[in-house]
Amino acid sequence: MKYGLLQVKIKDVCTKAELSRVTFYKHFQSMDELLLAIQMQLIEHLTDEVSRASTKDLNGREQLTVMLNAWVVYAENHPDYIRFIQLFDINYEMYDFSPELREEYDKFNQNGKENHFLMDALSQGDVDGSIKNPSPPLDLAQFIFTTMMGMLQRMVTIRGAHDNSLDMRMTEQFVKMLLHFVCSEEIPE
Repeated sequence: MKYGLLQVKIKDVCTKAELSRVTFYKHFQSMDELLLAIQMQLIEHLTDEVSRASTKDLNGREQLTVMLNAWVVYAENHPDYIRFIQLFDINYEMYDFSPELREEYDKFNQNGKENHFLMDALSQGDVDGSIKNPSPPLDLAQFIFTTMMGMLQRMVTIRGAHDNSLDMRMTEQFVKMLLHFVCSEEIPE
């Protein structure tokens, strides 16, 4: 994060991690492979944490609310993870990934879209009537993921170095707006 993802070299990683290049190459064939592994691990960590926040005894809207709020807390607790995901996404086309690594990442993303971590809450909400949106649940899940990550990435990027907290009023308002869109209901003032 300090030097930018494109400028970091294997030597830098080995020095910081206090390990030899031989050890590095036992686990990764290149810096690109390491960056891709970190990106996928961070996304899995995020989605696992947000998913675990909800319980099946809630209706779909309540599950989604709990998950969106957990997502904000996750960003608050792990701003560097959110920044890394953002930097990786911004620079993805600039990386000289091998076709095999690009295919691995494409499969990872496709699996994440097809087995979206928000689908249970959205499907439950569709069944129990707490979520009323004409969009198919998978489209809605992808929309929520894209907008939520965009907002959180912006929030962790603009906050000052001396201020370690997100603007909670803005994140709360954003969650309310997403819920309004998803649930087609009035936003309380």
